Amino acid sequence: MSEKEIFIKVAKDGPYLVYGFPKITTQKILTDENGVCIDYSEGEIIKTQARPVALCRCGKTKNAPFCDYSHVEAGFDGTETASFEPILDNAVEFHGKNLTLADNEQYCAYARFCDAKGSIWNLIIKGEEQSDKDAVREANLCPSGRLVIFDKNGNMLEDELEKSISILEDDGLKLSGPIWVRGGIRIESSEGKSYEIRNRQTLCRCGLSTNKPFCNCAHAHNNFKAQKKEDN
Repeated sequence: MSEKEIFIKVAKDGPYLVYGFPKITTQKILTDENGVCIDYSEGEIIKTQARPVALCRCGKTKNAPFCDYSHVEAGFDGTETASFEPILDNAVEFHGKNLTLADNEQYCAYARFCDAKGSIWNLIIKGEEQSDKDAVREANLCPSGRLVIFDKNGNMLEDELEKSISILEDDGLKLSGPIWVRGGIRIESSEGKSYEIRNRQTLCRCGLSTNKPFCNCAHAHNNFKAQKKEDN
């Protein structure tokens, strides 16, 4: 481990400890007048001083996104259940004329960009120029990396992302979403073993995922709304 390395350590039954100096922002999932998810907002930078930065993962903090030790009082069980295997090993493949979509539903963050143009699964089957473009865009907007698209030669059609972390809020559902980790930031388990390093990942911050430490859209099913100091 280098002192300059940006990585996230999952504390046992505690917060995410962010090492290094990544940009941490807040971002919203934006919807149009019909409630269709279309893009992300430009994020505001969150000022941090502590090193490492402790981000809440139990969902009980009153100072979101930071840990305030509420996990101790709540008796939070943060047992990690996610696989260390590559996410694509357990993905289902959908084959279109020009594109192949790999889908590992266990990592769904319920951002809903995949439904913007009539669903990404239908788009790749069409095999038309515009539907292919829409499908690639929707896959890249998927924050968790659940959806990955390949061209007919097997090349991954993935945007290159800088190392950064965003705290997602869902403007359409008025809910708090996961922690969005981008650009190949390493995530280390509480036992010291690293998960697969991926370009797009989402970490649970409602405390209710059954695929910890990763989001599996439990926040949406449980109407999770993170509390901030100004909300108290």
